[in-house]
Amino acid sequence: RHRDLQRTRAIFLLSSAAAFGGAFQQGGGVRSSRSACFAEPARISRLLESPCSVVSGESGATVSSAVAELARRTASEVSKAGDALPFAASDEAAVEVWLLRFVASAAAKGEAVDVAAAEGAVRDSIAWRLGEGKAIVEAAREAYDKATAGGPGTWNNEPVLSAAPFSDKIAPFVGPAKLLTLRNARGDGLVYAIRAGQVDDNALMASVTAEELADFFLYAKAVNERVCAALAARTGRLSEVVTVNDLSEVNLFGDASFRDALSAASKLGDKIFPGLAGPTVLLNLPQLVRTLVKIFTPLFPASVQQRLKFAKYTLASPETFLDRAAPERAAFLAHIDSILAS
Repeated sequence: RHRDLQRTRAIFLLSSAAAFGGAFQQGGGVRSSRSACFAEPARISRLLESPCSVVSGESGATVSSAVAELARRTASEVSKAGDALPFAASDEAAVEVWLLRFVASAAAKGEAVDVAAAEGAVRDSIAWRLGEGKAIVEAAREAYDKATAGGPGTWNNEPVLSAAPFSDKIAPFVGPAKLLTLRNARGDGLVYAIRAGQVDDNALMASVTAEELADFFLYAKAVNERVCAALAARTGRLSEVVTVNDLSEVNLFGDASFRDALSAASKLGDKIFPGLAGPTVLLNLPQLVRTLVKIFTPLFPASVQQRLKFAKYTLASPETFLDRAAPERAAFLAHIDSILAS
């Protein structure tokens, strides 16, 4: 029975590891024809020019024409969204890139783009931003503005963490030694590094509810969305967040409600902030989990397998990662690029 319980815990750990995402301690930032190579975000112009098929549409469509139709159908909602979006609603280029995220995944996989389904997803995202998630996106907007008040390339993380929902309860458990967001090696996306084994999930979940923790991570995604929107505008690439989860010393018997909160935030976050979550790199898996990976990974769809990478790597100290000039930081980011390109 003990062994069966341990296997079950390990499966939950594997499934929730990819869901862990956030935006704190910034260290600095869709798939396309890259196939299994995720070394860099897709060029927006190339994605828009790509041919695609459209559900119940005419032949000869491009991703750009599908996005234009989506923009026409959702213009009223986008206009009403205002500051709930990570850009000015009057910025047509930024709106185009944001709407691109709702269709890029299907187009990149060679699937027909369902503009009607994308329209529903856009409406749902905006409805959440103006309703249930209004306080979250407003806090993220204000925190991002304060964090970047020093000008281009600057980041002050203090207002970001202090404005997070239930930060007073959660921050003591998820400091920079455990969660860290960095610009990637090229500066056109984000790398979110997690030391899962350093998070005392039992103590954390004794302090907060699963719903409170889910709001905390949704806020983190809202901040990351604004960072990625700015990076996309500057670099011309569809910026995304690569999650790197170090599972060294992870507790297979951790609090299940912690994983529930991660899962809830991940599922809702993917709907509200589509195209933001990039591939996941799992580092230093425990032996039991490595065994399960060998058993279950071949059963995953190819698209899932391509977005999961496994490797061994010893992370440097968090102080080193916060130093932009540290060679250990550059080596880590270069190593992640090599893993994603493999």
